[in-house]
Amino acid sequence: MLALVDNPRKYDDKVLGPTEVLSIFDLCDAGWMHDNNPKSPHAELTSGKCSNGFFDCLRVLRYPNFCEILGFQLAKKVKEELKKLGIELIDWVIGSPYAAITFSYEVAKFFKAVHAFPEKDPSDPEGKRMVWRRMTIPKDAVVLQVEELITTSGTFHEVRRAIKKGNSEPVNFLPIVGALIHRPSKIPINYGERKVVALIEKEVWAVDQKDCSLCAAGSPRYRPKTNWAKLTGKS
Repeated sequence: MLALVDNPRKYDDKVLGPTEVLSIFDLCDAGWMHDNNPKSPHAELTSGKCSNGFFDCLRVLRYPNFCEILGFQLAKKVKEELKKLGIELIDWVIGSPYAAITFSYEVAKFFKAVHAFPEKDPSDPEGKRMVWRRMTIPKDAVVLQVEELITTSGTFHEVRRAIKKGNSEPVNFLPIVGALIHRPSKIPINYGERKVVALIEKEVWAVDQKDCSLCAAGSPRYRPKTNWAKLTGKS
């Protein structure tokens, strides 16, 4: 298992598979899946939906060495996908606020690209809408989008909407979106012309509370980030 003090350079010539990446989440106590006991707690997502799994990427990415290792691993995987498209150069890498900022920065370092991110719109009380107003992406720049976590695709679509609206030039997003964790309700999933390339891809369901079998069985639900010990059963 990887250690918290690991030197990122040790992994430059290695390819970390899903098991190795998940070992980092285990080491940081950052991943949880429901144990199938109908009375055990389950997760309440930010959207208000119920879920049988949760990955707290911030618990991992707060360690700069892990952030660098994982960013490097994703960049190598994205590079292989881009080769299939005949693309070698990336000019910009875009992340999203807030957890994806440091992660996308590490991916940008690999590609020697400009790094940037939109901001959360202060006028939106729900904190979901974003704005792009500090930089201009040149018309012919090749842009890669990177997220730390993709659940329903809402965030990565909002990032693109905000940048396309706020940028004075047309934005050339690649048809690939990079992600540390991709956890849709069903795999495979169709995002149209876009393809998600992730280090971890795991099927994790998310349903409205009225349709949740765990709620119906009496399982309590908790917001994971503020009730991690209750959710996981760890003190």
